[in-house]
Amino acid sequence: MCNQWLGSEACMNNECPHHLFWRQLRLDMRKITITKKALKIRNCCCLINEPWTPEEIRDAWGLASEKIKQCEQSAWRKVRRGNGVPHSSVLSHQGES
Repeated sequence: MCNQWLGSEACMNNECPHHLFWRQLRLDMRKITITKKALKIRNCCCLINEPWTPEEIRDAWGLASEKIKQCEQSAWRKVRRGNGVPHSSVLSHQGES
């Protein structure tokens, strides 16, 4: 397991939970596309510096836009449940740094 991929080439270890196409995500590998954005981070999620758009996720993982929207909604439910902050408060603080 890596803390961050240090190699200059793309990481090919899809057993690592930091790998963009981690095996346990159970992605349909026939739909996977190694995009320029994936290559830029060398397939290592530790090297993501900014959130990916739904379109970038769709292009890399081959997911339908509706599936991405469902995943995003599920993630927000988990965030709200995990920290006890109402959804509107989370959204209002996202742009603040």
